[in-house]
Amino acid sequence: MSLLSPSIRIALTPGRVAVAAGRDHREAVVAVPGWAGALEALSGLLAGSALRGRASVTLSHHFSPVHLLASPPVALKPLEMQGWIRDTLAKQFGEASRDWQVSWQAEAPGEPFLVGSLEPAQLAELQGVLRAASIRPVEVQPWLAAAWNRQRRRLGRGRAWYVLAEPGRLTLLRLEDGRARSLRTAPLQDDAVSALAGLLTREALLAGEDAPAPVWIESAVLRPDWQELGGRSVHVLPPGREALSALLGD
Repeated sequence: MSLLSPSIRIALTPGRVAVAAGRDHREAVVAVPGWAGALEALSGLLAGSALRGRASVTLSHHFSPVHLLASPPVALKPLEMQGWIRDTLAKQFGEASRDWQVSWQAEAPGEPFLVGSLEPAQLAELQGVLRAASIRPVEVQPWLAAAWNRQRRRLGRGRAWYVLAEPGRLTLLRLEDGRARSLRTAPLQDDAVSALAGLLTREALLAGEDAPAPVWIESAVLRPDWQELGGRSVHVLPPGREALSALLGD
């Protein structure tokens, strides 16, 4: 690990927040679920610690939605790419989306790529909370971006489905040759297994899947028996000891 790598890891979801540095792991339940409540809980966690320095922040998809975009028709420089992404999102979500803070995962030319988005006001509020605790965020990204970078090699280069499950939301990535081909998110109510089974069935039909591809699952807070999916090879990635270990990369 580089000496410049962030020593502090932070995860924010609507219902829980976590801060980790080395073996020091702290979590707190959000009193009033949502962005403002999560920031208040984070401030409380940091106030009770002596942590200082650089941090990486992983956000729930409730806060930072993820998108899969087709590759631009020509090679673009970073500032050009940012503008192209904002133009593309504006066509899907309206002009207000041009103000979103965007980050993206670089891929080979011609390949679809993941984009994370965040309201600029939310980013400013997060930076304010961290600045008050003498912490500098050097990386703020949605859970899928962090998890994809971490697990990509393990998932291999065949066909597969990659699932991230958190309270209230499922995120499903379809993979071929180790590359993302489609992305879907869906609300999640009480029965996580049934919700995922339904989402997989629909997406498999849309993709023209001729044989069930394996499913890789990471979950935060939720602990259902994912093996009940049936009909597929199900690989549950280690959840870690703490509720938000999956977001922190523990």
